[in-house]
Amino acid sequence: MSSAARTIEVIGARLGLGGRCVGTARGPLAIRAAGLVARLSAGGGSVRDLGDIVARDVARLPGRDPGAALCAEVERYSLELRDAVEAVLARGALPCVLGGDHSLGAATQAAVGRFARRCGWDAPGLIWIDAHTDANTMETTPSGNLHGMMLAAVHGLDVVPFRRVVEGGVRDPKRTVYVGTRDVDPEELDIVRRFGCRMITPDELRRKGAVAVAEEALAIAGARDGRVSVSFDLDCLDPSVAPGVDCHVDGGLDWPEAQALLARIGAHRGVLAVEVVEVNPAADRDGQTARLAVEAAARLCGNGAWHVS
Repeated sequence: MSSAARTIEVIGARLGLGGRCVGTARGPLAIRAAGLVARLSAGGGSVRDLGDIVARDVARLPGRDPGAALCAEVERYSLELRDAVEAVLARGALPCVLGGDHSLGAATQAAVGRFARRCGWDAPGLIWIDAHTDANTMETTPSGNLHGMMLAAVHGLDVVPFRRVVEGGVRDPKRTVYVGTRDVDPEELDIVRRFGCRMITPDELRRKGAVAVAEEALAIAGARDGRVSVSFDLDCLDPSVAPGVDCHVDGGLDWPEAQALLARIGAHRGVLAVEVVEVNPAADRDGQTARLAVEAAARLCGNGAWHVS
């Protein structure tokens, strides 16, 4: 079944505890205000907005340990989001999760893995379009930011706030493809290499072309059965293109590169779930990044032509 033939169900993930900028929790509001539902509906499909799951305000401790209270709230929140995404999948719809900081990825990706196992499928592959690999643990992190650890948990490492979240939903790292990678901590890089994930930098994408990279990512992530989920972090784009993010890293993708990449992935029949994350309205310029998030979501959900003014 193509993604365009399914109902798209939107879930806002109002979470800002995983990074340093709590304003990211307002990302889903900004994306909706930029016209998300109308844009998703433009392709003629059915769209349901399920509203937001909202994290509670919890103070973060200074230093590398964010504190037991914050970790407990991220766990509570993530379990709620995981169950919501899994319910969307069980209805045969396409979940489109709006962020919010990327620590929400543990919930979304574990939900995909759990649902696949309930159906008797192999765990789907994962295409992670991001400046970062998000594979640190509590022991390797230099920052203590949970939005840089959730994929380590999804790949089977023990990260306490996500321990219960990923139960039954761990994914195969050899079927994870990173695209846009350019800012990886040294010990984190060792983890990713040990896992056997494929990393594609912006420079490699420019040498090969965005469509060729999309084809390679789909071939690796979709090996065996074609089923994949996709996570799109706006910081994969260059800060000159997408200023409204938490972590600005120069040398990212430009918009035509992202457009071609997303178009090819969104046309793939095996996309099971979509995340569009890390929009920080407080850092944005005139809603520019939120509008790009709308277009990214629309393309990944297989709907409509590409229009950005």
